[in-house]
Amino acid sequence: MGTKTQELELHIGIEEYIEHLVATGQKASTVGTAKRSLALFEEGLGAKKVIAKILPVHIANFFKSEAATMQPGKDGPKPRAEASILQIRRIVRAALVWWHEQGYAAGVPVPKTEQRFLEPHKTRKTEAQPAPHSDATQQAGETTETQPESAADSQQEGQE
Repeated sequence: MGTKTQELELHIGIEEYIEHLVATGQKASTVGTAKRSLALFEEGLGAKKVIAKILPVHIANFFKSEAATMQPGKDGPKPRAEASILQIRRIVRAALVWWHEQGYAAGVPVPKTEQRFLEPHKTRKTEAQPAPHSDATQQAGETTETQPESAADSQQEGQE
């Protein structure tokens, strides 16, 4: 992590992240949505904001801001759909993680309320794979009666 990368401004970081999305083969619609969401983020924090100096409080303020929660309408701003708000948050978090991986920031500056989203794969994976004797397998229509006998048989064989 050199000093040069630590001083990367938000507008350049956004351009690089969008280039990354294109290079990894993301759909044009995905790239377009990311551009629009990150443009809102850039407006909220300022194009000259140094990525390494973004703090969790800045992210929390953006997530609560009118830019992230309201959309322009004929008669003035109207609330965004909940799905749109969550999508904006996901895109910003993904960009923050990528910037951290590239060495542009020492950490991922998300508020405590958002930290649970940083490593969802580990948490969900362990919860999604219930133990063989759990209620989840019984609910799925599998009987667990044969499994304990098999385990007991193998334990007896090991003792003999």
